[in-house]
Amino acid sequence: MKKNQFTLIIESLSKLTHNQKRLLHHHVVEDLKRGDTDNLINECKGDDVICPHCGNEEIGKWGMAAGLQRFKCKSSSCEKTFNALTKTPLARLRKRELWAKNLEYMLDGLPIRRVAELLEVAETTAFRWRHRFLKAPAQRKPSEVAGIIEADEMFFMESFKGNQTIYDRKPRKRGGMGDRRTVDDKIPVLIVVDRSGGLTDFVLDDHSSDEIHNAMRPIVNHDSILCSDGAHAYRSFAKEENIQHYRTIVSKGERVIGGQFHIQNVNGYMSRLRGWMRRFNGVGTEYLPNYLGWMRMMDSKQDKYKEIKVEYLINENLAYSLPV
Repeated sequence: MKKNQFTLIIESLSKLTHNQKRLLHHHVVEDLKRGDTDNLINECKGDDVICPHCGNEEIGKWGMAAGLQRFKCKSSSCEKTFNALTKTPLARLRKRELWAKNLEYMLDGLPIRRVAELLEVAETTAFRWRHRFLKAPAQRKPSEVAGIIEADEMFFMESFKGNQTIYDRKPRKRGGMGDRRTVDDKIPVLIVVDRSGGLTDFVLDDHSSDEIHNAMRPIVNHDSILCSDGAHAYRSFAKEENIQHYRTIVSKGERVIGGQFHIQNVNGYMSRLRGWMRRFNGVGTEYLPNYLGWMRMMDSKQDKYKEIKVEYLINENLAYSLPV
């Protein structure tokens, strides 16, 4: 904008009514917030830019659109344009000025309906933001655990929350316990931690030794020491992989072996996870990995909620590019 045009706008402010000034103020504040988020996205992306369509590293700037820098691939076989969010979980999400507030409400554990009310957006928008934000944390897991390793399983009720029709059983109250005599309607989750802070989890298809073995085999270092309860699956895994194994059997009064071999760390994490998940009154099984990633992300921070900023989630999701 030219200087004389800006001067005319400033001079015309005195002619506005009080309500017009309030409306103008609202638009200016929202525009500034949107600009802050856009600048943050462009800064997070930096100069490390490749074409998300073909992977070509030869790209050029191609103007601005909706506050974001656009680029164009220089490959003659591609020549597509894109911005920092293209082919990331955050692509095509609108109202970027509200992302920081949305994250704040997420960390407070507010339900989707309440978040939508506070942000004045549709419930479907708040739901979409939550699970797009959690896409990268759900995928971020250590590739290896080593040293003294603790492993145990916990169960979540199978849930079709949000579905209009359930075909294979009678509906139950949200967050209900189901049939305590069977695990047929429960989803097993394997939790594995090591003493250096490594933490990962796996949503298993069924509660079987093969499922546990297949989950642990790629990540457990063979020089490790495995600590578990008395379940046969861990004993057979340790035998197959030739890993030293300590079993603590509570029914026999065994909680700690040799002063250092126990499963108190993994059980402590499971207790925190169970308490945190309770606020959601049941989590749809389809989205369970996202909530597990959410908890891992929070638990990995020294000050938990305080250190998780929108910049952190933008960086995480920009690094998690969808397949070319």
